[in-house]
Amino acid sequence: MSKSEIKSEYLHEVNVADVESVSSGSVDGDVYANAPAGRATNFQAYVNVVSVLAGAGTLGLPAALRDAGWVGLAILALACAMAVYANQKLIECLYYDGKRRLREYPDVAAAAFGLPGRILVTFFYNSIALGGPVLYLILTGTNIHDLASSVGSTVTLKQWIMVAAAVMTVPIIITKTMREVAALSIFGALSTAVVVVIVTIASIVDSKNITIPIEHDVAIPRHLPIALATFAFSYGGNVIFPHVEESMKNKKAWNKIVLWGILTVTVLYVVCATTGYAVYGHTVKSPIYLNLPGGTTRTISTIIITLHVLLAIPLFMTTFNLQVERALKLEHRGLSTRAEWSYRAIIRTLSMILVATIALFFPYFGQMMSLLGALSDGMLTFVFPVVFYLKLYGLRKVGKIELVVMVLIIIIGVAGAAIGTVDAVKELAKAYRGELNH
Repeated sequence: MSKSEIKSEYLHEVNVADVESVSSGSVDGDVYANAPAGRATNFQAYVNVVSVLAGAGTLGLPAALRDAGWVGLAILALACAMAVYANQKLIECLYYDGKRRLREYPDVAAAAFGLPGRILVTFFYNSIALGGPVLYLILTGTNIHDLASSVGSTVTLKQWIMVAAAVMTVPIIITKTMREVAALSIFGALSTAVVVVIVTIASIVDSKNITIPIEHDVAIPRHLPIALATFAFSYGGNVIFPHVEESMKNKKAWNKIVLWGILTVTVLYVVCATTGYAVYGHTVKSPIYLNLPGGTTRTISTIIITLHVLLAIPLFMTTFNLQVERALKLEHRGLSTRAEWSYRAIIRTLSMILVATIALFFPYFGQMMSLLGALSDGMLTFVFPVVFYLKLYGLRKVGKIELVVMVLIIIIGVAGAAIGTVDAVKELAKAYRGELNH
């Protein structure tokens, strides 16, 4: 989804081939008896979880430490624990009535709070579906501008954003469903891991060349909510997890799979964040590879991550466009193949124009990532699963200690989302006015 990235429809279509049949009957009251039988191994599910979480947002974590100070590592650990717990509860909610398995996240929201719940989750989901491409167009334009400027190009950042948007409109129109872009998820996770390794090594080597005093803070309390928002963005993606769990052969292993998957990406996060902040301190940028001196290492990192985010854009946009097309019942209007394709091309072109317009007016990667993390990922990742669980299972299902944990997660998540959104908007406004020093 990473932040990377939005891949719910992708994983459903990819894993539907792994779902052989719906089991019938019950084995000793097994809650999974009526769940679709999957063929995915535990390792395959683990790879899916890591692929969903490991995205370009990883490269913004050193800047999150810059904003929060070293205590940000404790906030990262807290976000990790909250993500593990909430995602375990989310999957439990799929089986709340003991008779049938709900299919996806919005179904859980609807079961808990009816149509208002479904609308709320769908709103946050689509803010990411559109916000993700905005974020990635900004990063793509910034990267290409950086590379082109080094060889004397005078093309502006906004012009590169327009070029990237125009180029990506073609595959978005051609790609009818998510099945055609299925392999991009794994490529995204691998590319992020490669760039983190490259950036980590290059940062350590570059530390010898730094001549200015580097400052570090232990804690900057006022900025902790926006740091939590950035971490929430990095752990976002649980709208896809019901589809991952559905594909598993051994669904009872989900809690273990999500634990190890989140711990794996957390190690990646800690390495990237700690190294970047330790070396560059208050001067660290988002994404981190912008701190690297010009040369082969920075060029390779920039190219890899640019390819990653470019290829991730169709995942986001196709997810959003499919929802629009389904709402318009495009496939059920009796249109000819050519007419249907024309309408689809118009819808998808207009959606890309909308995304590109936002990116052109607010071309600020770090601030946009914080805003998305606070506004949507914080609620979807931390708050909603716990609230829905309490509503569906009731207080009698929860012990006193666990109830305290749940209340704390809700309070931290809501406070972080509210304060983080306000801070992110302020930072975005400052960036727009050119008032930021980093």
